[in-house]
Amino acid sequence: MLTQTTENIATIIYGLLIGSATVWLAWVCFAHLPFLAALIFFPAAFVLAAMAGAPLAAGASFAIGFLIAVALAIGRKLMAASRTTTTKR
Repeated sequence: MLTQTTENIATIIYGLLIGSATVWLAWVCFAHLPFLAALIFFPAAFVLAAMAGAPLAAGASFAIGFLIAVALAIGRKLMAASRTTTTKR
């Protein structure tokens, strides 16, 4: 359960990080370079950014996903413990 929650959250965060980095790189290229230079520079910069950024984004998204999954597990345990103490009276 914890593994599946971590994986789902990490996948969502990874997609958001990579998507926002792609949009930012496209904006930098097309807003600050002439059109022809941007057409040449964007694919090269995208490949270099993907090689450098993908492992970092994957690690960060896994860590955040794991922390959220642990917080959810602790919250569920606390809620279950509070329910059992109120029903035992």
